[in-house]
Amino acid sequence: MGAVERALGEALAPLPGSPQKLLRELLENRGKMLRPRLLVLCAVLTGGERIKENEVLYRTAAAVEMIHTASLVHDDIIDNASCRRGRPTLHLLRGRKAAILAGDLLLARAFALLSEKGHEAGPLRLMARSVALLCRGELCQAERRHRWDLSERQYYRIIHLKTAQFIASCCEAGGWIAGATAGERRSLRQYGLNLGQAFQLVDDLADYSEAPLQGGKPAGSDLKQGLATLPLIHLLETRPRYRQMLRAASPELPPALLELLRRVVGENGSLDYTLAAARCSKEQALRALQPFPDGAARQALAGAAAAVTGPVPARPDPEAAPPG
Repeated sequence: MGAVERALGEALAPLPGSPQKLLRELLENRGKMLRPRLLVLCAVLTGGERIKENEVLYRTAAAVEMIHTASLVHDDIIDNASCRRGRPTLHLLRGRKAAILAGDLLLARAFALLSEKGHEAGPLRLMARSVALLCRGELCQAERRHRWDLSERQYYRIIHLKTAQFIASCCEAGGWIAGATAGERRSLRQYGLNLGQAFQLVDDLADYSEAPLQGGKPAGSDLKQGLATLPLIHLLETRPRYRQMLRAASPELPPALLELLRRVVGENGSLDYTLAAARCSKEQALRALQPFPDGAARQALAGAAAAVTGPVPARPDPEAAPPG
């Protein structure tokens, strides 16, 4: 990832002092850079070791990381989140206006990178379409807050737009840069779609855990914001009386009801149902890698899929006394 880090620094270099400092501070708090890693691995998988000499690869990976970071900044503003990866969110530190503009500036620099000489049009089109779909996903989710009749089909559509399709586009972009065939790019996209779906399912499962999520947000955040994710959807479909309780209490759910719901999703088997769905998506991601020859890149991609459904944060104790 050293070459990607270098490309990130070079992308920010043309900016004047204050904006550059702000974006550098923001990018310092990035996570494991999953999306750039996937892009590079997919390029190596289809293009071999020689592709590592292609600077376009690292500039595209840097652009992907900037797009992802911009989406997180905007998500935190929409959700009024107080922390991200253990640090206060940008809008709390610098104000909403500065945070919005910082996210916009990151997007602008990302697409400037993707438009540079030597870059193919394929990845640029992929990312432009992907950002539009991300926005559609956010709008779709916002319209369905406190909608306790959300179906599984509607839920999967939202996580496709918000999470899975962007990861899929990163994987496909790696294939474009490496000169992969159309069939290979389809397989990479299927891998990314299923990996992204598994990733979001596990994230939604962890929202009902005792511990804070890896991204820094407290467990139970989605439920407090009126978001119905798969564990809750399964509970409400199998035990409809809880839907009536939610409708009566919305939009401000009392703490006692929040704690009750977090407990009964475990008793009802809804957490196991969600984990099984995530593991099914993981297996589909692994199957999408089968057309490619075995090697370090394929093993790393398989490892990334396996890690998604690895240890899951501790669940609420089903034996605990009900609140109140």
